[in-house]
Amino acid sequence: MEMKGNIEIKKASSNNLKGISVNFPLEKFTCVTGVSGCGKSSLVYDTIYAESQRNFLESLSGNMYGQKLMDKPNVESITNLRPALNVSQNYFNTNPRSTVGTITDISYYLRTVFALVSNYEKGTNYTEGTFSPNNPSSCCRFCRGLGEEYVISEESVVPDKNKTLAKGAILYYKGKDNSVEYRTLEAVCDYYGIDINKKYSDLTKKEKEILLYRESDDIFSIKFRTPKGRYKQKDIHSKGALVELEEQRENIDQASVFASISKYLVKQPCSHCMGSRLDEKVLEIKVNKKNIADVEKLKLEDVLTWCRDTVNAYKTFQIKNQLVQLLEVISNKLQKLIELKVGYLSLNRSIPTLSGGEVQRIRIATQLTCSLKGLLYILDEPCKGLHARDIGSVISATKQLVEDSNTVIAIEHNKQYISSADKVIELGPVGGPKGGYIITEGAPKKDYSYEFDYKDAPQFMDYIEFDGINYHNIINQSVSIPVNGITCVTGVSGSGKSSLIKVVSESLRSNRSFCCEKIKKRSLIKHVEEVDQKPIGKTPRSTVISYLGIYDEIRNLYAETEAAEINGLTASDFSMNVKGGRCEECQGTGFKKIELTYLPDTYIVCPSCEGRRFNELVLEAKYKGYSIDGILDATISDIIDIFNDQPNIYSKLQCMIDIGLGYIKLGQMSMNLSGGEAQRIKLAKALGNGVHSNNIYILDEPTSGLNDKDVEKLEKILFELKKQGNTILIIEHNPEFVMKNADYVVDFGCYGGDEGGRVVEQGSVKQVVNNKLSSWNYLLSKE
Repeated sequence: MEMKGNIEIKKASSNNLKGISVNFPLEKFTCVTGVSGCGKSSLVYDTIYAESQRNFLESLSGNMYGQKLMDKPNVESITNLRPALNVSQNYFNTNPRSTVGTITDISYYLRTVFALVSNYEKGTNYTEGTFSPNNPSSCCRFCRGLGEEYVISEESVVPDKNKTLAKGAILYYKGKDNSVEYRTLEAVCDYYGIDINKKYSDLTKKEKEILLYRESDDIFSIKFRTPKGRYKQKDIHSKGALVELEEQRENIDQASVFASISKYLVKQPCSHCMGSRLDEKVLEIKVNKKNIADVEKLKLEDVLTWCRDTVNAYKTFQIKNQLVQLLEVISNKLQKLIELKVGYLSLNRSIPTLSGGEVQRIRIATQLTCSLKGLLYILDEPCKGLHARDIGSVISATKQLVEDSNTVIAIEHNKQYISSADKVIELGPVGGPKGGYIITEGAPKKDYSYEFDYKDAPQFMDYIEFDGINYHNIINQSVSIPVNGITCVTGVSGSGKSSLIKVVSESLRSNRSFCCEKIKKRSLIKHVEEVDQKPIGKTPRSTVISYLGIYDEIRNLYAETEAAEINGLTASDFSMNVKGGRCEECQGTGFKKIELTYLPDTYIVCPSCEGRRFNELVLEAKYKGYSIDGILDATISDIIDIFNDQPNIYSKLQCMIDIGLGYIKLGQMSMNLSGGEAQRIKLAKALGNGVHSNNIYILDEPTSGLNDKDVEKLEKILFELKKQGNTILIIEHNPEFVMKNADYVVDFGCYGGDEGGRVVEQGSVKQVVNNKLSSWNYLLSKE
């Protein structure tokens, strides 16, 4: 058998890497693992991927992007490198027009099918673009192809019906006693004889109609105080709050109008096209009894069935061969998506509404039908968001990429996934400056096993109960959450976990039932702290230090230094966001963005300040021996001690260390953080603001991206929160974490989409595992 060779890395020193040399076998599958901050991303992204990207850009015909677009990574040499494709979870696509169908190209082929059939049956001259909601002549003229519209929500205008009118029950009239809003409310109540100190819930039907739906254009003379403090007398026209807001909504395309009424708006399917995004003439065209919008809103599994039925329905037509070819392409793409456990999605599902794990699996599925060979695929935590019983699907997809003559390098911690690799490289021994070494290198252990024992089920005094939940695919379900316990919500992808969390979070946060009939014992929770994996920033201007809320204090410390006083520097001169002390070429980011046509944007170190972000005058100021760029470029573990006399700064940095993030740099761009890192930073910030009792902490897969040592640090934090009288609610897929830590489990079982949405069991870990319908019952066969 022909030897394929290796990608050979010699003396890589990016970030904390200690001049390591390592080989990655070509056309094989290698896993890189280790504790957080040990150098995994530095090796895979900042060395291998960066060098591949640099070579690619500089070898383009005519070198249209310039001779030295990107700096060479800090490595002596890399040989046998392949063109690299990054399939990560940090996919910042916020375009609502981007859907599952568009990024997989399935929508393109589907539109071609409809054009082909229509032209044959009706003699039209349609093209694929005729069926696109992005085509101005085909899209719904009311929502312009978005399928959604903003409407005024009465619940947003009256968020708390137990408040009095005077205390702001109607948000539209809420303001200080002398504000124009409050004076208007006073005038309306006085004119119509409504008691302003009455609770909204106690108002009569007629009084509510007057305040919200009154069509008459009344004129009142009011005296109010302007924002500048001056009093003014003015005649104002007044209608019902909802009537006035509806009139303003008609001008929603104006940015100022949208900003002023955005808090009263909610999105809903367009009332004209019913969410189809297309003009009614386009929707009249049907293939196999469905129009294109009907097909795109089906589950992917059902679209596959429709494709097979369509082949049979048109098997006697002259266009049969063309139709079969198109439907085979669609079916192949659908099959890969279904194999990767996203078959519960629909083609019209907007990409910004998907989790990072779902997007990554869709992108992997797309590559499985790609005809390119000899690529290097870089996968970042491909098992994220998947239940343990579904990991096999990602393993199969990874191996297929390799079988297609590609090389795969994956950063992953899942034991099952690692055991299937051809080679494993473990970095460590710790995160931060003391990490960056190769700990082990070689073939993985092929026999993985989950180690767990059933913990004793504690007895709880109180439960928060949610009855009659109806949201997305959850239909008429009831859930109990024990107070002062750790509850894990489990189930396969698309089974209803995130939907349940949304109901719980919104209901507790707003103090009203959100998509459920009733909440019992809501008063036992004082505050909701939701710690998700959404990015904490998407631009170079957003940094860890700014998110933690300690930069203002640090800037003030620098403004008090001797050098700052001599040079006349103020705290604002140490800001990256305003002119003065920052480098104006990069505007304080330390990097310059290079926009590449048809390629993702890239960033290079600013040639003017060399990444230091500030001008020389500002950099002369030192606090305990550190310039401001020294603080920003230092890890939290290295810098914490110089703030031991600054309690607020010190406590927040200590929380970062306690949760395993001491390796993070204060000036690190938020957009470069993984979802797991972003979540733990949010948790550290919440802890740094002080821990109180009777709160509920909601976390989304907190163990993703963590190895066993990091998980132990997280566990200590969660048990401390519980010890102080708080309730923890967690979406989690890690079997060992659930078995070891969960006091209570709410399990949605083994099915997603329309077949999911049903709580199959809730109770102790042992009770859930023993239920044959639960998603954990398969573990019994592994004991």
